[in-house]
Amino acid sequence: MKSISEYLEEDYIKWADHPYISAKRWVIPPGNQSCPCPRERGGFEARTYREVIDDIRHLSKALLARGFAHKNIMLCSENSPEWILLYFAIMGYVGTCVPVDKEWTAYDLQNTLSAIPISAVFVSRSRMQRFESLRESRPDIAWFCIEDTLPDLIAEGLSLSRPLTGRTDLTKTAMILFTSGTTNVPKAIPLTQENLFANWDTLYLRTPMTQADISYVFLPFHHVYTGVANILYTIVSGMQLFLCSDLKDMIPELLTVRPTVVCTVPLFLYRMYEAVDEELLSALRHIRFLYCGGSFTEPAVKEYFIRQGVCLLEAYGTTETSSVIALAVPGDPDLTANGVVLENLSVKILDPDENGVGEIVVSGKSVSRGYINRNDRYSEFDRDGYHTGDLGYLSADQHLYLKGRKKRMILTANGKNVYVDELEDMLLENPEIKAAVVFEENHHPAASLTSGLSEDELRDYLAEINARLPRYKQIRRLYCKPDTPGGRIK
Repeated sequence: MKSISEYLEEDYIKWADHPYISAKRWVIPPGNQSCPCPRERGGFEARTYREVIDDIRHLSKALLARGFAHKNIMLCSENSPEWILLYFAIMGYVGTCVPVDKEWTAYDLQNTLSAIPISAVFVSRSRMQRFESLRESRPDIAWFCIEDTLPDLIAEGLSLSRPLTGRTDLTKTAMILFTSGTTNVPKAIPLTQENLFANWDTLYLRTPMTQADISYVFLPFHHVYTGVANILYTIVSGMQLFLCSDLKDMIPELLTVRPTVVCTVPLFLYRMYEAVDEELLSALRHIRFLYCGGSFTEPAVKEYFIRQGVCLLEAYGTTETSSVIALAVPGDPDLTANGVVLENLSVKILDPDENGVGEIVVSGKSVSRGYINRNDRYSEFDRDGYHTGDLGYLSADQHLYLKGRKKRMILTANGKNVYVDELEDMLLENPEIKAAVVFEENHHPAASLTSGLSEDELRDYLAEINARLPRYKQIRRLYCKPDTPGGRIK
């Protein structure tokens, strides 16, 4: 197992002129040169491994020169080539990368900043304004607008003659991810380079990705699923990346790019199912490995695509295990399983019932050492491994079958985790609310409240709560108990 910097040094020679990252840029149509609007997307522009790695090196030198060695650096941005440069520069040469959801609010980010020390935050231009108050209250943090400052940092690093040394200790924390930012005690998950690369050899034996492959990426980079499978593993395989320019253009771009490796979640799989025609099926059949994870896939949809000759591989994993725990084997006739446990991991079923169903516990080199500063009732790591909170059973040949959650959690169709306890705690901050029950309705949070407040007061309070939450956590429906005024609030 090599480090990120060692892989990049090899890639610089081995795949120097091989196309690496292709993305679309905004262009000004002819006749509108004097005005930046209207704009439109141009075609895909490719950059080679040499060009990308040169930028990573220069960016790393600039960050080190500014004193960020061994520091925690946060990323909050849409997917972009610049995000990838920061991702590799920080983990490979500088310090610890802390990617967070671009939908997070200042409230979420404040809770995260209270959990671990952050020295710098890189934010996209479109997100910068929402953190204005936070920037004023945290002058100790260096704030960077990615679009405005990254070119200057790369140029700054190019002018420096200092040698660049990679972070080659695989046991040091390279990334910190958060399962949630809503409460005052978010779970911070440290992952080392050893954790992140641990599954590669096993994954390669099952689905061998190579320099000849093309990957099309539309899922958020901050997810460990996308960050590892779509981004990190490219420096091992040498595959080419095409970045989705806009989700509404996903299917047309799939047809144009004709990728061979794609990671998706059920939500987008269902969209493709609804839009399927022979042209789309042809493009999907061209994909050598179509991974689908992040949430449960409806068996009928999964079976449809597989019967149509699509190599759809259901995956199951968690952030705490550096993504994949179980993955379907290509050609496996068992379509009811949610994957086959990776050979480098040990999975046991804790306290199984008469049907063999119990909590799924995982151990192996890809498993995090445990939550940072969380040695309380929230800790889910012990000598047996990581307690996933998921229920399931395991066959003798290591097929894993999921049966639900041990804890109360809403898993949205796009793979987002919404923890019920967090939302209920927020609702109960108002002393006028006597009881709050949050539950799933159409893949989104809904709530039932017992309170003496009027319907208008409840509606106003719900608006205040939702303003503090990213969209996927917002409560879409509120129900009043019979002993309160009003009924259902839409």
